[in-house]
Amino acid sequence: MQNEHQIQPSDEAKDVSPQRLGDKWSEFERELETLGHHLSELWSHKAVLGDDLIRTIQAQYTETRIRANVWKHATEQQISEIRRTTREQIGGSRFGDMRARSKATAFEMWERSEPLREGARDVGDGLVRAWAELRASFGKAATRLSSSEAVPARPADEHQDSS
Repeated sequence: MQNEHQIQPSDEAKDVSPQRLGDKWSEFERELETLGHHLSELWSHKAVLGDDLIRTIQAQYTETRIRANVWKHATEQQISEIRRTTREQIGGSRFGDMRARSKATAFEMWERSEPLREGARDVGDGLVRAWAELRASFGKAATRLSSSEAVPARPADEHQDSS
């Protein structure tokens, strides 16, 4: 029964991304569920429509569901096979070559940046020395300021008399 009708994906289906394929499949499953509910409702009208007609429609619905699941499984297998083949092709020499070139480029960039690293080290050392000198200067200034505040200021009258 399943081999009577081979479902061939259209060119449009071949270009569908996995996410879009999943969305389409979900939409298709919802529509099949709706059709199943409608068929269930038909059973209440079997006196008017007849048992044979409803059984035939039900059988076709079941056949469609089975074929859809077979198609989904086959498509998932094809996608998995394509992914596996692609990974093998990429993982081969191309990926190895790219990795080797990338490693060589990274090493070359590291070597070329050595003068920059040395310059940054020198700047850092200079900043540390400058900060130490600034701290010492601020310490001296604070000491002078506090010692000048400790000495009582002479009154203004004494200052004029001594001149």
